[in-house]
Amino acid sequence: MKSSTTNEAELYFERGGPAYRLMQRIGVIQGDGPSVERRIFFSIAVAWMPLLVFALLDGRALGPTPRESMLLDFATYARFFLGVPLLLIADVVVGPRLTAAGLRFIGDGFVGQSDLGKFSAAVARVQQRREALTPELVIVGIAFLGAWYLSVDQWYASAAASWKSLVLPNGSLSLGGLWNQFVAIPFLQFLFLRWIWRLVIWTLFLYEMAALDLNLVTTHADQAGGLGFLGTAHSFLGIFSFGTGAVVSADAAFRIYFEAAPIESFQLIFVGYIVLNEILFVGPLLVFLPGLFEARLAGLRQYSVLMNQYNRAFHQRWIKNQPASEEPLLGTADIQSLADLGNSFDRVRAMRDFPFGTRLILQIAVMSALPALPLLLLVVPVTQILKVLGKAIL
Repeated sequence: MKSSTTNEAELYFERGGPAYRLMQRIGVIQGDGPSVERRIFFSIAVAWMPLLVFALLDGRALGPTPRESMLLDFATYARFFLGVPLLLIADVVVGPRLTAAGLRFIGDGFVGQSDLGKFSAAVARVQQRREALTPELVIVGIAFLGAWYLSVDQWYASAAASWKSLVLPNGSLSLGGLWNQFVAIPFLQFLFLRWIWRLVIWTLFLYEMAALDLNLVTTHADQAGGLGFLGTAHSFLGIFSFGTGAVVSADAAFRIYFEAAPIESFQLIFVGYIVLNEILFVGPLLVFLPGLFEARLAGLRQYSVLMNQYNRAFHQRWIKNQPASEEPLLGTADIQSLADLGNSFDRVRAMRDFPFGTRLILQIAVMSALPALPLLLLVVPVTQILKVLGKAIL
């Protein structure tokens, strides 16, 4: 199906916005981007390098205790050498796939001619929301507040002295602590929350698509009316689960290795984290549940009527009325058509009410939990792990 809309090129989620335009003006992003390598280098130079310099000046690069040693803080490495790069790499991994999935509503003929105007309006709203200044200003404010209330450090707040403390033991201000609290952590949270806002824009776009009279294919092999491509696109959102999971796991590793914290104390945190990721990255697709449910019921009714008609005709011809002797039953097209119709009915009956399967749920869960696996090496001897794996294999 050929689209007649004129603004499809504006249906993207990884580019644009005030912060993106600012990066273009100062030369961090060249052209239309995404200049991922330059942005990663810039981010490390702005966020992590000053922390190292200030920690050296404060005498807290390697302090008297692990918690007072910036270079022993696993979570800091995970934040700025894994979390930040993954959030920027998402621009070339996640963004284009969301765009491609959005355009398939037109390209694959799900949007009818009568709804092309609504599709065009939805794309225009994507552009408007993406380029709006107010949401990004709000994100900046939340990022600064989040440094005090929503960071991993605050989840496990401790009265013990830390290299992140704002005041040194001698009473002077800590340059490293100040930079961490007012620049580094807000910078990381801004990048994360900005992507959350982009996912909100995507979810609103999906909601508008679900409200259209989509031409769903109830017999489609993906068992999702042809919308299975949405589940495939969302599987790449696991990059966010992995990145943030690495930060949480690195902080837990520090507490387990240096402070002998029991690994069991982190179980609730990780379970809650996995559930939250499922809600964030799988939940948006549930907007199609009503439409797919209705399409499946309508398909069952339609194919049930067709099956009744065909079965009666088949019975009338081949059972009640004997066919001509020169027309053998063996190899007749009627038999094949009856089988094909039955297969089509089975496909409609097996159709799901949501455009994803258990595979997507497992993928998000695995990507969320994967960074926590190395924690086992801190509490379980390697030889014991190898023995368990050996028994499982043999």
